[in-house]
Amino acid sequence: MGNELITTFRKLIIFSVVAALLGVGLVYGLSYELKPANSAQTLPTTATVESVGDYAGLELTMTLEKTEYSLGEPINITLTITNISNQTISYGYADPNSFFLVYNETENEIYNSLQTQPHQPISVGVPLNAGQSLTDNYAWSQVMNVPVTSEGFPVSPGTYYIVGIGASTGPTKTTPIRVTIDNA
Repeated sequence: MGNELITTFRKLIIFSVVAALLGVGLVYGLSYELKPANSAQTLPTTATVESVGDYAGLELTMTLEKTEYSLGEPINITLTITNISNQTISYGYADPNSFFLVYNETENEIYNSLQTQPHQPISVGVPLNAGQSLTDNYAWSQVMNVPVTSEGFPVSPGTYYIVGIGASTGPTKTTPIRVTIDNA
């Protein structure tokens, strides 16, 4: 009985180690897919997320014109909140309705568009009819404003990630869109 218990215990340990290694391999494989190494690949210029919870039925979409820019070239960003349900949704309206964040390759936030624009308090219970959209347009001039001590400091050539945030749709954010900034 004792040897049988030890054998079963050893099998359980081996199974756990193999399962852990497979899990690490899966996570590595997924992270590799999210950040392709080959910059010649066509990268998506649109990211979309559907809201959940209190804001179910709303969709936040972020669109860029392209994913490769010259140093100093403005990056135009469009953020759209759309009622994708078949009924009117009453939600908190803010001005602006959305904003965006920029992260560097080490996943540190370097820019927050909300810090550069005046905004008004959220109004509660504003109706958004089925199929209706609210759009905010931005131009990121490739400067940092996070932390505050770096405000207006130009970014270096490299890879950056832009994420759209729904200011009026609860904690809704798009998947990141990877952009590359090269010397002109």
